Amino acid sequence: MKTNHTIAFFSLLLLLSAAACTPCATMRSDPPAPVSFYLVDASGSNPFNNPNAGMHPDSVQLILDGEPFNYLFTGTDEKVNNLIFETYPVMYTKSRVRMLLQLNSKNTDTLDISYTVNRGKCYTDYTYSAFYFNGKELKRQPETGYLQLQVL
Repeated sequence: MKTNHTIAFFSLLLLLSAAACTPCATMRSDPPAPVSFYLVDASGSNPFNNPNAGMHPDSVQLILDGEPFNYLFTGTDEKVNNLIFETYPVMYTKSRVRMLLQLNSKNTDTLDISYTVNRGKCYTDYTYSAFYFNGKELKRQPETGYLQLQVL
């Protein structure tokens, strides 16, 4: 009799713990990937190496909805011999964002980023669908995934 009560008790505990654990509790969406880009001048060279351009990496800023957008990270990639900028532009209530890329006090460009929002049962997934720089559609470079932005 005591064995039956013990088995019933453990069966009840197992049943309750299984009911409390939903499939979504163990599933997590990957965070949106960053948008990575680098800047070039008209000749395809790094504009920061040109003293006449009046640009410095520290002066580059992003503005989103009229406010500075501080999610801009940098690093160097030797594959493209340039400074890479990364940002996380996903706005969780929109499917398209317009970011102003302020290069210096006299030069501001527009970077439009579209993405699809797939709302699933457990989480929402964001996938980039299009990029536009000053109205011109851009494609990511196949070998690096970077966007090349011609600024001068």
